[in-house]
Amino acid sequence: MGCNCDCHKKTAETDLKKCRENSTRKSKEINALKKKLVIATIAIAVGGTLVGKEALDKMIEYFQSYDKVKQAIDGIGHNSGDTTDIPMPSYYGISPSPSTMGVFVIAALLPVARRT
Repeated sequence: MGCNCDCHKKTAETDLKKCRENSTRKSKEINALKKKLVIATIAIAVGGTLVGKEALDKMIEYFQSYDKVKQAIDGIGHNSGDTTDIPMPSYYGISPSPSTMGVFVIAALLPVARRT
């Protein structure tokens, strides 16, 4: 396809050298980003552990209060509206279990990439 003269060989060698340098630079950038990602993951895990218990308790409290209101509304019309005899379970209706609350917390904290 092309000739094998020295000028073309030097151009090809120069291009190959530039490509290798760019590849090395990009690999270093990727490794630096990977390190930042690991550090961020560890920081999020530690922060989530410290803040998570309180946030989890508040979210559970919110769902329990929602359940109480829902039970009070559902209880209207039963025995002349007296809902004091209806037992109030910890998790009733649509409230998620405590084990799934962590998923909601993680979903709330992680950013979502948007397509444009």
